[in-house]
Amino acid sequence: MRCRSPWRPERAEQPRAPPPQLFHLIPRYFVNVPSRPLWYTVDQSPVLILGGIPEEKSILLTDTSFKDFFLVELSIDSCWVGSFYCPHPNFTATIYDAIATESILFIRQNQLVYYFTGTYITLHESNRGSGSWVRVLAKECIKKLCPVHFHSNGSEYIMALTTGKNEGYVHFGTITDGRVSFELLPRKQSVCQGIQVVNCSITWAIYMEDHHRLLLLVEIEDPAAGKRFQVVSYDLVSDYLAILYTIPEFIPDARGLEFLMILGTESYTNFPMVPKGMSYNPYNHMLFIWGNFLLQSYDNENFIYLLDFPKELSIKYLVNSFRGEMAIVTETEEIWYLLEGSHRVYKLFPSEGWEVYVSLQRMHQSSLHAPNETMVTLFYEDSKLYQLVYLINDQQGRLVKRLVPVEQLLMYQQLGNRYILERQGGHLTLSFSNLCPFTVMRLRDLPNPQIYTRQERYRARPPRVLEASGFHTRNSLAVYQGLVYYLLWLHSKYYKPYADPVHDPTWRWWKNKKQDHHYYFYLASNWQSAGNVHIDMASYEKIYDLKAEHELPERIFLDKGASYRFSIFLSVRGHSFKSEAQSGFSFYLRSRLDLGLVLAHPHCIEAVVWQELLINRNSVLFWVTLSDKKACFDQGISGHHLMKTSMLIKVVGSAGHCFQNTYQGPRMQGNLMVPMFIGCPPGKRLAFDITYTLQYNRQQNKHYFDCVHVDREMPCFLFRDIFYPFFLIQDLVTGDSGSFQGSYVLKVVGGGPTLDTIKEYSEEDIYRYNSPLDKTDSLIWTTRNATTTEDPAFNILSHQSLGIEWLCLENSPCHDTIPHSIFAPEFFFKVLVSNRGVDKSTYCDYQLTFLLHIHGLPLSATRALFILVVSASIFLGLVVLYLIFCLLLPVMMKACNILRWKINNLIASESYYSSTSSSMIFSSASRTRSRIGSRISSRIISKMAEEKTAKPE
Repeated sequence: MRCRSPWRPERAEQPRAPPPQLFHLIPRYFVNVPSRPLWYTVDQSPVLILGGIPEEKSILLTDTSFKDFFLVELSIDSCWVGSFYCPHPNFTATIYDAIATESILFIRQNQLVYYFTGTYITLHESNRGSGSWVRVLAKECIKKLCPVHFHSNGSEYIMALTTGKNEGYVHFGTITDGRVSFELLPRKQSVCQGIQVVNCSITWAIYMEDHHRLLLLVEIEDPAAGKRFQVVSYDLVSDYLAILYTIPEFIPDARGLEFLMILGTESYTNFPMVPKGMSYNPYNHMLFIWGNFLLQSYDNENFIYLLDFPKELSIKYLVNSFRGEMAIVTETEEIWYLLEGSHRVYKLFPSEGWEVYVSLQRMHQSSLHAPNETMVTLFYEDSKLYQLVYLINDQQGRLVKRLVPVEQLLMYQQLGNRYILERQGGHLTLSFSNLCPFTVMRLRDLPNPQIYTRQERYRARPPRVLEASGFHTRNSLAVYQGLVYYLLWLHSKYYKPYADPVHDPTWRWWKNKKQDHHYYFYLASNWQSAGNVHIDMASYEKIYDLKAEHELPERIFLDKGASYRFSIFLSVRGHSFKSEAQSGFSFYLRSRLDLGLVLAHPHCIEAVVWQELLINRNSVLFWVTLSDKKACFDQGISGHHLMKTSMLIKVVGSAGHCFQNTYQGPRMQGNLMVPMFIGCPPGKRLAFDITYTLQYNRQQNKHYFDCVHVDREMPCFLFRDIFYPFFLIQDLVTGDSGSFQGSYVLKVVGGGPTLDTIKEYSEEDIYRYNSPLDKTDSLIWTTRNATTTEDPAFNILSHQSLGIEWLCLENSPCHDTIPHSIFAPEFFFKVLVSNRGVDKSTYCDYQLTFLLHIHGLPLSATRALFILVVSASIFLGLVVLYLIFCLLLPVMMKACNILRWKINNLIASESYYSSTSSSMIFSSASRTRSRIGSRISSRIISKMAEEKTAKPE
C-alpha cells in the first residue's frame, strides 16, 4: 500500500491560468464552499463544486480526467494498492471520475473510490450529511465509474468497472436513503466466461432500468484473431448473458452516402474502429456506440454507420438532452451536433459561423467571451445547450455559463453554402436558396397542458404593503415567507384518507374567513390593516386552468386508453399541391408536404394522422391523435414504475433547415420530440367520500345516529345499519374529483376498541376476517354481492354494490367488545381498499387505508346475561336497602329525640350548678328570685318526665 497524506491548504499552489482540462460537469450556478463540497444534478447530470484556490475562487470538477491539477478542502488519503493484480506505474493526485446523484457524490482517484453524502438542510429536518469521505470497494481495483442517468424504484444507481483479479465483473451500486451498497455482477461467472473467451475487459456499462439489464461494451483479446469489441447483454433477473452485436474491426467504406446500414456485406477501409463508450436514450431506445465513429441503433442489434463524423477524430464524451438532440465533444475539443432521427452530424466549433458569432459578441463587449478561454464542459438545461467556460481577463480567471447558439450556427452554415450570385443589369445580386419545405409552422388546438404534464401549480402573490413608499420591509417579507411555507404545508398535508367537501388544499385555509373578505378589504382601503400588510385571500390558490402556449408539453403522461390530440398548420413554399390520376377520369389532389411520425413503442401507442388541404391558403392542416393501446402496462402506484417512450414528429426535409425567429432568438422547427410515460400518472389518488357516504346511508337506512361524542373529522356509523361506502378519484393536478366507478376489494386489516389499542392483523387473520370462504366463524363483515376474485378469496365491490353488513362473529376481534361506559360498545376498523387486479379501467393501483368508527356493537349472549344478572342484583339490592330504610326511620327518629333530650338535660343541669355557686355574691333579693326560678324549673322538668312515662301506655 502506497499512500500520500491528505492535502494541506498551506502547502497548496495556485493553479496556472487557464487551468488544464477541468472535469466534465453540468453547472447551474457557482458558490464558494469553504469546507465541504457542494454538488447537484441538472437534467440527470452531475455537478461538483469544491472550495478553490486562491481564496474567493471556485473550482469545478467532474467526470473527465485531467492532468497536473491538485486535489483540493477533501481530507482523503491518496493511496493505491500496489500489487500484481492492480498495477499502477506511478502515483497521481488526479481525480479521474466524479459522478453525483441527487444525494451522494462519488469520485475515483487512481483505483480508489470514495463517496460523500450531501446535506439538505432545507429539505430534511435533521442533518444526514457525511462528516468525511467514505471509502468503498476497498479491496477492488476500479478503473472507471459509469453513471446511471435515471433512478427507479426509489433508488439511484452507479456502476464501477474493475480490473485485475475481478476483471470481467461489474460492481452495481444502489443508493437508497443515503445508504450505498454494491453487488458484484454477473453472479455466477464472469463476462469472459459467459461469452467463452479467455481474456476480456469491460470498457463501458449501461443500465436499462425498464428491462432490468446491463449493456456491456466488452474488449476481447485473442492472440489468434486479435482485438475485437462486442456488445453483451446481461439480465439482472435471470443472470443470463448474451452477445448482441459484434462491432466491425474497421471503418466501413461508404463514400458518397449519408449513412450505411451495416449488414456484413459492405466493404471496409483499413482504418480501425476504436470504441470508447456507449450512450442510451430510454425514451426512444436509441443506442449510440462511439469512439472514432458513430453507430446508431433502434433495437440494440441492427446498427447504422453515420458518415458525417470524420474517422480521424475521436469522441471524448456525449451529452444527451433526452429531447431528440445530442452534442458531441472530441478529444481535440471540437463540438458536433446531432438530431436524433436524422443522419446528419453538424460541426459547430470550430467553424466560420462560430468565429462570426464570437466577433459580434466581442463588438457588443459581451462579458461571456474573452480572447483567452478554455471550455470546461457542455450540458443541456431546459432543452438548451450551454457551455461552461473558464475565461481569463487581465490575469483574472472566472467560470461562466453561456448559451451555445446552435440555431444561429446552423443558419449560417445553410446560408454560407446555399447562395447564388446572379447578374441583373450592371450589378450582381445575391440570392439564397431556402431548403425548408414550409414557410410557417404552427401548433394549434392544443389541450390544457396540466392534465398531461402532471405539474401542480399554485398562485402565491406577495402581500400588499400599506406604506407610502410601497417597498417591502423585513416584516412584510417575513409574512410572505410564512404564507408560502404554510401553503406548502397545506399541500403536503392534503393527502389524507377522508376527502374534504371542496377539492382544494387551500380550502381549509380561508373557509372560515371568506365571509369577512370585504371587512379586511375595507381595513386595507383605509390603511388600517394589522402590521401595515394586507393579504388578499384570492392571491393564494391552486391553479387548475393553465392554458397551452402554442407548443407541445414538456412531457406527456397517458393512463389506460387515454389520448392526446392536436393539429399542425403548415404553409407550403411554392406550389404545394399536385394532382394524381385515379381510376376513371377522377384526380386526387395531394400535398407535396409530408409529415412523419416515429413512435418508440408502436405496439403500445397508436398514432393517427389526418390531413386537411387548405387550398385557398396554400396550406395543410395535419390532425394528430396519440392513443394508448392498453397493451403494455399492468397496474402501478401513481407516478411509479412508468414505462418510458417517446413520439417524434418530422416534417420531411426540414431537419436542420427550418428556423423560426422569436423574441428569444431563432428556434429550430420541423423536428419535435416529446417524452411520454405510460402508466398511472402522478397526482391521482383514492379518497373516502365521507360527505356522499353519510348522505346515501341516511337515505337508505331512513336514519342516521352519530356517536355520543361527535368527531367531525371521523363520523360514526351504526352497527346494525347496512354500510354503503363511496370513494372519490381526486386529481390533484387538474382539480377533478369524481366518483370511483371501478371495482375494488375491501379488507379489514386492523382494529381495536379505542384509537390507542388499534393493532395490525396478520395475513392469516386478514383472510379469516374478510374471506367468504372462511369456516372458522371469524368474519367481520359480509355482502350480498356474488362477485369474488379469481381465487375466490375475497369479495369484489363497486359503487353499485348492495352494501356491507357487519357481523363480528364469535372468533372475530370485534366480537363481545367490552363497553367502557353505559353506552353501547364501539370499535375502530382499519380498512384497506385496493383495485389491484380487479379493476381493468385504469393503470392506477389505488390503495387507501382509513379508519372506520362503528358504534352500537351487540354483546355476546353470555356477557349480556352476565350484565343482566349483575344489573338485576344491583337493582334488587337497592330496593331492599330502600325498604329497610323506610321501616327503621321512625325508630331512628325516636332514638334521636331521646338522645337530644338527654343532651339538653345535661346542659341544663350544668347551668344550674354553675348558677348556684355564683349567686352567693348577689343580694338576698337575688337569692329569693333564684329559688323561685329553680322551683319552677324543677316542676317543669318533673312534669315533662311524667308525660314521657305516660306516652307508651
